[in-house]
Amino acid sequence: MQTKEKKNLEELTRIYTVLMFVVIGILITRLAWLQLVDTEVYASRADAQRNRLMTITATRGDIMTSDGTVLVTDRPSYQLTVEYLSMRENGEYNEELISRLVALVQDPELTVEKVKEICDANSGYLYKPVVLKKNLDIATVSRIEASRDTLPGVSVEAVPERTYLHGTLASHVLGYIGEISQSELETATLKAEEAGEESIYKMGDYIGKVGLENYYDEILRGTDGYRQVEVNAGGRPVSDVKIIEPEAGNSLVLTIDADLQRALESALDSTIASLQSQSRSDKAGAGAGVLLNVKTGEVLAMASRPEDNVGQQNRAIQGRYIPGSTFKPVTAIAALESGVTTDTEMIYNPGRYWIAPFIKTTAPVGYYNLYNGMAKSDNVYFQEMGRRAGIDNIAKYGEMLGLEGPTGIDLAYESTGERATQGLPTVEKRQMYQDMAAETSDVLWDRKIAALEEEKAAALAAASTEEEKKKTERKYNSQIAVAKSEKLINHKWNSEWHAADTFNVAIGQGRQNYTPLQLAVYVSAIANGGTVYQPYVVKEIRNNAGEVIETAEPVVRQTADISEDTLNKVRAAMCKVTDTGGGAYGLFANFPADIQVAAKTGTAQPGGKGYRVGNKEYYDGLFICFAPADDPEIAFACVMEYGYSGSGSAGRVAKAVLEEYFGLNQP
Repeated sequence: MQTKEKKNLEELTRIYTVLMFVVIGILITRLAWLQLVDTEVYASRADAQRNRLMTITATRGDIMTSDGTVLVTDRPSYQLTVEYLSMRENGEYNEELISRLVALVQDPELTVEKVKEICDANSGYLYKPVVLKKNLDIATVSRIEASRDTLPGVSVEAVPERTYLHGTLASHVLGYIGEISQSELETATLKAEEAGEESIYKMGDYIGKVGLENYYDEILRGTDGYRQVEVNAGGRPVSDVKIIEPEAGNSLVLTIDADLQRALESALDSTIASLQSQSRSDKAGAGAGVLLNVKTGEVLAMASRPEDNVGQQNRAIQGRYIPGSTFKPVTAIAALESGVTTDTEMIYNPGRYWIAPFIKTTAPVGYYNLYNGMAKSDNVYFQEMGRRAGIDNIAKYGEMLGLEGPTGIDLAYESTGERATQGLPTVEKRQMYQDMAAETSDVLWDRKIAALEEEKAAALAAASTEEEKKKTERKYNSQIAVAKSEKLINHKWNSEWHAADTFNVAIGQGRQNYTPLQLAVYVSAIANGGTVYQPYVVKEIRNNAGEVIETAEPVVRQTADISEDTLNKVRAAMCKVTDTGGGAYGLFANFPADIQVAAKTGTAQPGGKGYRVGNKEYYDGLFICFAPADDPEIAFACVMEYGYSGSGSAGRVAKAVLEEYFGLNQP
């Protein structure tokens, strides 16, 4: 018995010995593998636990006006950051640590739950600092720094903060910055890949969203630097391992003059406030104006109202408006260049045009030529000029003067005017619009016909005798036949361009609309002899040492094929608008004789939602001008929504801006 037990014991001993050697062999093999093969992997992991790579945000470049006024700059600011892993303990958030941090910050919006929410949103970046709050005041910074030993993974970082030094001045031109979205990052990455480059953007970056901040983002943003820091067990930096300094962005010098910009914005605000007190313009509250150098295309001032909708719409480049009578110089040019009239031919105005739809005119009954027709804005005269010239010629010369398509300005999101209902009524646009109108008409009539078919079916089902069924059949068949005939008639009407459409366009109504910038470019071309410049806002780009590295040069988009004789006559006619008896005489009557203003007023009838309230109808006020008339330097265009009349709204803004430009408002 003892011998058997001894044998079993020896057997077990051998087994355990073998197992022990196997385990030891495995451990030795694994240890050798770790030390000989995976050395770099685990060394990197250890190094990652000991070192952190922290971004040093580059300072964005300044934006300043042509007269040296700095509008936008970066100033030092403090932000609160945490490391995601430091906020967690045993797989859960460290409630005590987060509560302690929240108590120190003393911001009602930064709650414990909010901290968790922000950390969750950044959980994919374990070692990247998570920004909890920007623009910390000194008191908050002091409280956090005094408790650093109890806040592992919490840091206060000094970062540049975008600062707009003059409040909302030129805000629609400047734009603003914001954190990059996932879709914006994907778009930027795709764009870089298509160009065979590596994207300069990453999550957490702040980028320009609209305006100059957006258009020139890559120039303004600079290049971020990095700090490789060694951290202790609590995740707090203890020393710098390596520093790569950031490179500040380039600065922009604008074509805009600060004083002219203030004058434009002040005039818009005061005019709107005044209009709101009048019953016929009490809905006024929005508009835009643009001042251009007619010899270069430089934007000297640009403003949009309301001022608090930056990022929603810069009406100067995105708002599209029926031009009203500010379009009449185009009609005049088309008629003169086509040889269908002379500047002195007299057209009798009986009070309304003699061809349907018999559009009325506010000008007195009598005879009109180019000059008094422009001065009094006589609709009859310009409808007749439009009829003679024809819609194709009107569109042709409007296109020559820059009224078709975007201007190409260096600002983000300019309206392209590519839709059928936008821009000039060119042949292509008319066809697009007519096809769309005909299709819409067909859909409406098809619905009506289908409804009649359903009514017919229901009535037949309800009929109790054959006589009733026959009577019902005849009734509905007749109605359906009439509806189908009306569908064909309406389809044909909507598929064609009519004389009435031409009359409307000729006086600045109908199927056309433009941005204030397009109107400014167009009047500039009339002023300078037919050159259509590409407007621009940035004059120079300077590096972070203040050296000019790029200077903008005027770009000629096209030259209008219009005779100097015709332009001289039209310019002379526009001078009559500000002369005795003209529609804008009262605005510029006190201007010196050597600063004559050539202009055109406009009262537009958009006819859309909001422009008719009961029996009350509202209008937009528009105004275009250039000066001095004998040697033009500047051109201005302004639109005032619900302004009622051009001279009484947008014209007042023009007067204030021109007074500032020519120094006429000095005591």
